[in-house]
Amino acid sequence: MFNTRTLALSASLALAAGMATQAMAQDRLAFGSTAQSSVHYTYAVAAAKAINDNEDDLDVTVIVTGGAVDNLARLARDQIDMGLGTYATIYQAYKGIGKFEGKAMPNLRGLWVHSPATQAWVVREDSGVTSLPELAGKPFTPGQRGSATEQLSIQMLEVLGVQPDMQRLTLSDAVDAVKDGRSIGYVKAGGAGTIDGTTMELRAFTPIRMLSFTEDEKAKVQEALPFISFASYDDGEVEDFPAFTVPVQVIGQFTTSDAMSEEQVMKLLAAIADNPDVQTNAFPGFGDIDVLQDSVDLINIPLHAGAVKFYQSRGIDVPDALIPPEMK
Repeated sequence: MFNTRTLALSASLALAAGMATQAMAQDRLAFGSTAQSSVHYTYAVAAAKAINDNEDDLDVTVIVTGGAVDNLARLARDQIDMGLGTYATIYQAYKGIGKFEGKAMPNLRGLWVHSPATQAWVVREDSGVTSLPELAGKPFTPGQRGSATEQLSIQMLEVLGVQPDMQRLTLSDAVDAVKDGRSIGYVKAGGAGTIDGTTMELRAFTPIRMLSFTEDEKAKVQEALPFISFASYDDGEVEDFPAFTVPVQVIGQFTTSDAMSEEQVMKLLAAIADNPDVQTNAFPGFGDIDVLQDSVDLINIPLHAGAVKFYQSRGIDVPDALIPPEMK
């Protein structure tokens, strides 16, 4: 016959079993982001919160990484389930061109976009450098080591025949090098028509100048690298910098065809689309985009099958070019 102690023990065991079952039912997903000092890391954390707070079946953990190129490598090694990066780099990896020649990743799939990011080419004012050709021979960081920005900047400099003294540094080291004069500048992607917070903090300590691409330089880059887009800004449109023209990096999230299930992708995209406030509070530029339509308009590789079904369920027309082979 059961006594009170036996009943209490049975109840405790049942509760523990229920909690264990709930924990086991959660799908844990590793989200490769970028450096902690980047605004895009801040966005990744907010996106994970939007998912975790609104989807009981998903548990997303943000991983600090070196950016897109690092995330592609980690995804190939099954160390992460999805990553953050620049779609110009993701496209090259998908096609097996540029740095990825002979190493194509045809199973890459798009998820969503959170920022068409302005790429700032920053130099110290006292460097005397006012144009891209004048970077030749000068100590300059083309982007955080291992990031998409670094890869794309080097590609563009090669197209233009400009050879700085490349300083391959982390973002924090690159900023410190500019502050103490060991480097004259760096390249850093910010938000949509905005400058990265790291660069604005640097500006408070060191007068800086924004370099601009000429029409000829822009044409040369786009002829050789058609996946790169540019944007021009008027005087004072971006903070109070004079007018300039720079590349724009479409930054978003990607995965592979089999890293996540269709159901997982549909759930995480629903959380992203239906809970914008936490993302906009952390990354204001997110509020300037239509995450559904812009993702379909700007992603340049096939979507994950779950993403196709999600966008179509929300009334978005998905072009045939974004339909993955596994759905045809």
